[in-house]
Formats: sequence, C-alpha cells, structure tokens
Amino acid sequence: MNLGAFGTETKSPFLSGLIRRVLPLFCCGLILLCGCGSKEDPVLVREQKMIKEGVEILRSGTAVQRDSVIRTFYKIENSDLLYPYLYDPDPNVQIGVVSALGYLKDSSAAGALNDLLKNVDDYLLQETIIYALGEISDTSSVPILIDMMKDDSVSRDLRLSIPITLAAFAKTPAASRVEQAFIDLLENRSEDIELCSYVAVGILEVLKPSNVERFRKYLPLLRQMAEKRKASSGEDGIWSNFQLTIQELESYKTPAS
Repeated sequence: MNLGAFGTETKSPFLSGLIRRVLPLFCCGLILLCGCGSKEDPVLVREQKMIKEGVEILRSGTAVQRDSVIRTFYKIENSDLLYPYLYDPDPNVQIGVVSALGYLKDSSAAGALNDLLKNVDDYLLQETIIYALGEISDTSSVPILIDMMKDDSVSRDLRLSIPITLAAFAKTPAASRVEQAFIDLLENRSEDIELCSYVAVGILEVLKPSNVERFRKYLPLLRQMAEKRKASSGEDGIWSNFQLTIQELESYKTPAS
C-alpha cells in the first residue's frame, strides 16, 4: 500500500539514519553550551582520593606516617567526607578522623562524637574525642562531659582532663551549667583533692566579673584542700593548682571595685 496516497510523508532510509546519528550529538552540544552538563568539583574529587588513601595509611602505617596523614586532614574543606570513618573498626582511623574534626571545629559532627564517646572503651580514642568536643564547643556535649567527670567508673585520667575541656564552654550558653558543675564537685567531692584541684584550674579558666563572687565563697574550702595536699605531698602540682586559683580569686578586681 502506498502510504503517501493518504497524506503521510515518507522518509528515505538514508535520511532517517542521518537524523539518528546527528540528533544526539546536537543535543549534547546544546547541553554543554547551556552549562547544564554535570561538573565534578575538583576539590571534592581530590579530597575523596586523599582521605581514602590516608585512611589506608592510618590502618597500616607507622606512627610518624599516621601523624602526617592527620595533619593533611586538618586542611580539608569537605569535612563531612570524614564522617563515615568515625565508626571504622580500627581505632587508629577513628582517632585520626576525630582529631581532624576537632581541629576543624566541625559543629555538625558534635552529635556523632557525643554518641561515640559513650560507646567506646579505647582510652586514647576517648581522650581524643574529649579534646575534639572542647574544640568544637557545641553545648550538647556539656551534660555528657559533666556526667563523665562525676562518674567514678570512668578512667581517672579522663576525669581529670574534663574540667579543662569544660572551661572551653565558658563563652557559650552552657557557661552557667559548667560553673554549677564545678561548684557541685567542690561541695560534694571535697575529699577528692586531686579532682578538685583540676576543678580549681577550670574555675581559673572561666573566671570573669559576673561569677567571681560566686566562686569566692569557696575560698576557705580551696585553702583547706591546698593545706591538706601540702601536708601530705608537699608543694607539688596539685597544690600549685589550688594556689594559682586562690591567688587569682583573692586579687581579682571587678569593674566596680
């Protein structure tokens, strides 16, 4: 049947083939001209490769090589690329990633770091997380750190490091909660002279005109603990912690004074 008789246009096989070959090329060219083609971010691509290679070194490299890798992580722009490695089975990888996130002060990582701190047992990893949380200073970390500081089941050395970390929150909305935590420990754990001496250092770090009188109330207790430490161990570092805070509280001048 001659379809042309019914008004339907016929095409030659040559013309149809030409259209099939040329049309896709035309469309691709049009997309590129319009700027609609997909473009890979060169920085993202480079950092993906760098992190992947760096993680392998963290797993199998020497201590010096691992330290070098961590320092390269400090310079990345896309810190979210590190998140998947927070739960890597190798603690060396986790420590490197956590250290980088803390250095980069990535507040978006605070929630994951809070959870990680509560669920790991490796001392060095816990210590690194605590440091990172202090660097990031997201207020969601404060109650977790306070609970650890008061928990006798937590590693002693970790607990002693927490008051200084909490002092990093002195300029956040959680400042009053940190101050109260220090006061609670002085009032309720005064028999733990060593821990209270680190709390004294924390007080020294957060001291300001608006809270100096609040802490001055505890000068007699701080003096008493300093005297006990001197009697038992001499003028050591623990005694010095108390003395520095006592001297600052005694000499601190407020704007009204």
